Amino acid sequence: MRNITITVFLSVMAIAASADVAMAQSAEESTTALNYSLIDLVQFGGWVGYIIILLSVGAVALVVEYSLSIRQKTLAPADEIESLTALVASGAYDQVSAKLNDESPSFLTTVVARGVREHDRGYDVVVKHMEDASDEQTGRLLRKIEHLNLIANIAPMLGLLGTVVGMVASFNQISVSVGGVDPRRLAGGIFEALMTTVMGLIVAIPSLYAYGIFRNRVDAVVASTSSKAEDIVAPLKNGARIKS
Repeated sequence: MRNITITVFLSVMAIAASADVAMAQSAEESTTALNYSLIDLVQFGGWVGYIIILLSVGAVALVVEYSLSIRQKTLAPADEIESLTALVASGAYDQVSAKLNDESPSFLTTVVARGVREHDRGYDVVVKHMEDASDEQTGRLLRKIEHLNLIANIAPMLGLLGTVVGMVASFNQISVSVGGVDPRRLAGGIFEALMTTVMGLIVAIPSLYAYGIFRNRVDAVVASTSSKAEDIVAPLKNGARIKS
């Protein structure tokens, strides 16, 4: 295995050295060889490159969606804070619990309603159910943003796949060529093969960074929302009356 690795390494080094000699002999041709448009670079990636582009589109769409849905205004709207505070303070626990039947209750409403539903069992039980509801909702948010992490891991693997496929095709030229291989042509094939790796990293790095940002945002928003939920049910400490 070691001998094969050394042989492949020496072959690549020899090809690279030959390419350098050829480029030195024809500076004008080497300059024009790098004059590729963005469309050309994308086409070099082949079918793997197009999959990576689709992943990049998906990543952008996810970032936009998370930016709108994972924020304080969405998880704990100001009007719901006022409404829930007033209902709990007046002892209208049934109305609070009924909000769980809404089509899409917010994070805050779900946490408060799940806790208030157990108001007759004491404040400690209410807080325990609120904590359980908060953990459940947090888990859903974390699973939601996990898609960005998947893209960040899949994109470079696809890039490596495209590079390996391209390298196989390039070295296949050596086995079928008669009378030697043009180093410039072979180096060009390797250059095209490496483009998929570049594309994969271009998608993976921002996706991983965005995933980290949204994970931190989830932690911050959940902590803030949970604190507001505890403030809303604070009257239960003093045994707030049940509205008749």
